[in-house]
Order: sequence, then structure tokens, then C-alpha cells
Amino acid sequence: MKPMSWRRLAIALSVFNVAGAGFAIASGEGWHAGIHVSLALAFGFAAQRLGGGRSGGGDIARMQQQFDEQATALEDAQTLLANQGAQLAELQERVDFAERMLAQLRDRQKLGSS
Repeated sequence: MKPMSWRRLAIALSVFNVAGAGFAIASGEGWHAGIHVSLALAFGFAAQRLGGGRSGGGDIARMQQQFDEQATALEDAQTLLANQGAQLAELQERVDFAERMLAQLRDRQKLGSS
């Protein structure tokens, strides 16, 4: 395989691991997300090293942009997870309220039929 093909593969694996980290964060799996972030960074650095003779500010700027995009994606996933947690707490409160109302209704019916 040519070095350029290895570089493309490393970039693709880095991107897939960033996406995997986002899904892991959304699922609330912190360790799982950490592993994906670590793999994404490792593959990103490997892709940079496989760039070969093309060194310079362009590659570093591109990598910085990729890391910034990945950080933004992770922050978005964390925000989504926090919102889902708030929604779940609200739903639990509503279920508790409904259960209390049903229990009161049953108690009233028992008192009325006695």
C-alpha cells in the first residue's frame, strides 16, 4: 500500500473515532468516549506523520482546524446529553405525579365503597 493510502486510512479512522466518541458521549459512556478520543488523536497524529515530506504550517493549521471541529462536535454531544438528562428528569417527575394522583383516586374510591 502506498504511504498516501495509509495516510487516508489514518484520517478516515480518526474521523470515525470522533463520530464514535460523539455517540458514546450521547449514550453516557464516559470511558468508551475517552477511548474513541484517544484513538482519534492517535490516528490523527499518525496521519500527520504519514504526510511525509510535506511539512509546514499548512498541515499544522489543518490539524488544528480538525481538532477544533472535533472539540466542537464533542461539546455539542455533551450539550445534547445534558438536555436529554433534563428531559428524563422532567418525565420522571411527571410519572411520579401521575402515580400519586392515581393512588389518591384509588384511596377515595376505597373510602366511598366502604
